[in-house]
Amino acid sequence: MPQPQSAICAEGGDHGLFITALVSAGQEETVRRTAAALPALTRAVAKEFEEPALVSSIAFGAEVWPRLFSQGKPEGLVAFAPLEANGKAAPATPADLFIHIHSNRSDANFQLGRRVVAMLGGAVTLVEDIAGFRTLGGRDLTGFVDGTENPEGEERAEVALDETGGSFVSLQRWEHDLARWEALAVKMQEAAIGRTKADDREMDDDEKPADAHIARVVIEENGEELAILRHSLPYGDMRRNGLYFVAYGRSPKPFRRMLSSMVLGDGASKGYHNADRIMEYTRPVTGCAFYAPSVETLENLVKSR
Repeated sequence: MPQPQSAICAEGGDHGLFITALVSAGQEETVRRTAAALPALTRAVAKEFEEPALVSSIAFGAEVWPRLFSQGKPEGLVAFAPLEANGKAAPATPADLFIHIHSNRSDANFQLGRRVVAMLGGAVTLVEDIAGFRTLGGRDLTGFVDGTENPEGEERAEVALDETGGSFVSLQRWEHDLARWEALAVKMQEAAIGRTKADDREMDDDEKPADAHIARVVIEENGEELAILRHSLPYGDMRRNGLYFVAYGRSPKPFRRMLSSMVLGDGASKGYHNADRIMEYTRPVTGCAFYAPSVETLENLVKSR
């Protein structure tokens, strides 16, 4: 298999940096050169900071792909489709590029991100750059363990990578209403999540509410549970905080099934009942879809021209 970009299957570090941007018209060659140089630049900064866990990936949206690549779009690469029902919404927001950096050092992440953005220069307009951090051993700011079902070991590549060494990427930045959430009794919080807070035990099916988060996103198809590889981290300051959600997959379909179940619940035919209860306390404010090609594909952006 071709070599995947280093951030995709690596175990997540304690710190992440998430950058989204729009590509300016006529600036495609600068973007190509920067993307091709990213793997080598990441290794150089890792060596400089003595941080071997420093990894990165760059991914491209459906609209910008034909402007950068001579080959056709990967099958399944489409713009993020918004969803809305009964006051619950997952919006789509504009972005052509997604740069994902993570390691155990925020300073190494910052320096790599700064150098990549400097290389891009006026070729892009930054949309967001969000620094994420691990807290309380992998818990979200809600106090619950995040990503309990995340694949481990060799299964990470099986879930995240297609046969070309590439990966579909879906991201959403969620903003929490922590004041409302923290006003809930722990039992009510657990009913919204579907797991216990202290020991991260999944509720039995007969006690788990149908609108609990776990009930909405654990989906079986042909007897197998749909899986995604998450690289989500909490983020925030004193005014705005939440979860930066990133999902890699060999196909974008599992994530879309999960998101549809969260927002639409049981669907139009059943009156949109049982939408995810946690959306009463947190909401996605961004939504983007990308494809992260293999290292070889990145390098060929320059070699083949």
